[in-house]
Amino acid sequence: MKTLFIHKPLFRLLSPLFSGTLVYLLILLINNTIDELGDNFFGQELYVCIGLAYLIQEYVRVSIVIFKRLKRPSSFFVKTILQIISTIFINIALVSVAMYLYFTNVLYYTPNSNELLVFNSIFSVIALIYILLYVSHQFLYMVNTEKLEKEEWARLEVEEDFTDFKRGINPELLFESLEAILVVMKGNPDKAEQITDSFAMVYRYLLSKKKDELVPISEELKILKELLQLFSELPHRKIQLGKIAVDESMVVPGSLLRIAEKVMRTTIPSEVKKMAIDILESENELAIQYKHEERIGKSLKTNSLNYIQRDYRYYAPEPVKVVHGDVFKTIYLPKLYLE
Repeated sequence: MKTLFIHKPLFRLLSPLFSGTLVYLLILLINNTIDELGDNFFGQELYVCIGLAYLIQEYVRVSIVIFKRLKRPSSFFVKTILQIISTIFINIALVSVAMYLYFTNVLYYTPNSNELLVFNSIFSVIALIYILLYVSHQFLYMVNTEKLEKEEWARLEVEEDFTDFKRGINPELLFESLEAILVVMKGNPDKAEQITDSFAMVYRYLLSKKKDELVPISEELKILKELLQLFSELPHRKIQLGKIAVDESMVVPGSLLRIAEKVMRTTIPSEVKKMAIDILESENELAIQYKHEERIGKSLKTNSLNYIQRDYRYYAPEPVKVVHGDVFKTIYLPKLYLE
């Protein structure tokens, strides 16, 4: 869409043939009657008009390219007016010089003002039509681009809403929890009830806090303990909370839960060996730290937490970071406070 058809080689080759013939036909109609067209149609002047049409159309095409690359003036309207005025003036100069050379060197007399006026008027109209084609193409391109941008924003918004919905539901954890409940229910109904309570508390928190921007970290830690209790019934590495040394800051709802789940799914499963997650703080950051024993091809990296990065970007300039040490892997979250 962005490439205008006047730049196509086939159009550049054929268009002047038709426009030059049309110019010659109009000049004949001005100077002769319709009955005399047949006698005077084919002549040297026809080829001169076609050649002049090639010159004018190529000049206008080059001027369109030049004005398109100009950065100033920035206003599209001002640039268009400037382009029309400059193109028409240069077009008049080119036509006048070409006609003067043709009349003096071929026809051996000087053209009068009426003859120059006819040629300049017709070829100026052709140049103006070319510019209007370009302007209309640009307007159409801007309108279509705006529509495409709106459609793209709508598509991204739908995808974002679906991703948020999927994250809130978390189908993988949902099905694993239901399977664990079904397995335990037959042998130990009381334990199955405890798993169901933890499962319900986690999902109630995720769904009820979906519209909240921030929650106290103490509330998040309470649900995190229930989530880790739920993890203990799943066929993954058993995880428990280790050191907790944080003040009453705020976090994005579900961020600690999602990090804990990501840690669980990237760590080598073990039925006997447990992992401790420490939650510490510095002056400006929360640090979620654990001894990493990661699965092959499932390492926890910064781009694994893109959705958390996006959420925290609204509240803090500092990015979410993942630092991989020899023993510990640490996820840093910016500390948030309500002012």
